[in-house]
Amino acid sequence: MTETTPPLNPAERSRITDAVDELTVQIARRLCADNPHAGEREVRLAVLTAARLLSAELDTHLDRAARGAARAGADYVEIGAAVGMSRQGARRRWPGLADLSRDARQP
Repeated sequence: MTETTPPLNPAERSRITDAVDELTVQIARRLCADNPHAGEREVRLAVLTAARLLSAELDTHLDRAARGAARAGADYVEIGAAVGMSRQGARRRWPGLADLSRDARQP
């Protein structure tokens, strides 16, 4: 998070957790839809698969968001801070964003 972004309070974090849990369960139900007799093992594995699918989608979303921030002029320091990593970490994760950021800041 940036210095100007207030941290989430416990109630906000709880709402996010609840939403992620609900989405994970919805995906798991779809994965189990072909097996109406799925037992606890199959259901738990479907939840695990659903969590991995969500994680992959969120990684893709994070990459798009970082590119969008750079296109808006954010530098590696700001992008890193927004995701809780150092400037160097952001630069390693998203090489090439400096060009997008620089282009956005040019008149």
